[in-house]
Amino acid sequence: MTRGTAVNVYLQRYLGLDEARAYANPAGFPTLKALERDYIGFLLEITDDNRAEVSRILSISRSTLYHKIRRYRLAAPDRAAGPA
Repeated sequence: MTRGTAVNVYLQRYLGLDEARAYANPAGFPTLKALERDYIGFLLEITDDNRAEVSRILSISRSTLYHKIRRYRLAAPDRAAGPA
């Protein structure tokens, strides 16, 4: 999946404002933190947890991706420790 395709698929998920308003934000829309967490989780899901591919899609280093995965508690229990 290309970066453009991943972004388009993700944005389609949020075009329905009802889903976006389900977040507990006073304005009725998701916070940037919530969007980042969900987008990283979404990319991990569609890449079958291929963290190298996710870091390429996001244009961030793998170490930054691992930091965000830990911060948002997105790691599967057997992968929580990071690269071997």
